[in-house]
Amino acid sequence: MTSSDAQQTSAAQLSATEGEANPTASTDTKAKTAVNIRLLERDYRLAVSEGEKQALVDAAQKLDARMREIRDQGKVHAADRIAIMAALEASLESVKISQQLRIQEQAQEQVIPTQPPDQDALLDQDALLARMKTLSQHIAQALD
Repeated sequence: MTSSDAQQTSAAQLSATEGEANPTASTDTKAKTAVNIRLLERDYRLAVSEGEKQALVDAAQKLDARMREIRDQGKVHAADRIAIMAALEASLESVKISQQLRIQEQAQEQVIPTQPPDQDALLDQDALLARMKTLSQHIAQALD
């Protein structure tokens, strides 16, 4: 990517525009905001909830950068094919992250039991704590 491409990509290509989105586009009761994004010199207007706006702009910037890299490699020239390649890469990355999270969750479940200890075990622990307190008191008295 040349420095002029980098400047072009970073220079207000993706802008958020406040406004009301088409109310028939979604049955979501949350207020929607219209966001204009630009991918490979094409403009798109999307309706998103206010809480998702920045994430969408960030994702669009990342996608635009990757699409430009694919185009600049010279192997793929058609915009639709570039978009498909970038989308497949993003989907693959998402699947890998989901698998890693699933593995981490399974590892945590093995370390930390999800079921509480049974009542007998709790009673044994209470009895052990009471015995430890008694012994601690005896030791303190013996040392005095």
